[in-house]
Amino acid sequence: MSSTGKNFVFAYSFLVILPLVGLAGVLRSGRTLQAPATIDGAWTVSLDSPQNNSTVCANVVAALAEKPLSISQSGTGFVLSVPGNPPLEGSGTLAGKTLRASFERTGGFCGGHAATLIGSLNQQAGTLTGTLAVADCPSCAPVAFLGQRAIPGKGGH
Repeated sequence: MSSTGKNFVFAYSFLVILPLVGLAGVLRSGRTLQAPATIDGAWTVSLDSPQNNSTVCANVVAALAEKPLSISQSGTGFVLSVPGNPPLEGSGTLAGKTLRASFERTGGFCGGHAATLIGSLNQQAGTLTGTLAVADCPSCAPVAFLGQRAIPGKGGH
């Protein structure tokens, strides 16, 4: 075989066959991947009224009670925002159907602490349930919340 023929076989193998083998390997390994649950969009959040209001941080209740919650999601990470004066923002992660987020605002909530949200997603019902608490604040009891999609059945963009 001439050197031109050898160069053609080498170039063809390197530029065509090798990428096709690589693509097949990527597609085969990606078969088991699953997209994370979708929480992206607008939510309405209602907080449970605790039996003893004196143990609940009023700043958290005032910041979140009956206000729209906007979630912007990218993969398993998400950003939360709640309108207000000042607006409330937070970020978190989604692991399966469990979400964990932390809200921070200027001056903090009770004693300058951040609020944490731990919840569970029910995709069938379009709801989020869980608790909202202020970290490192023994006088602030966790508050249960229920979040519902603002537009049922819509899961994102």
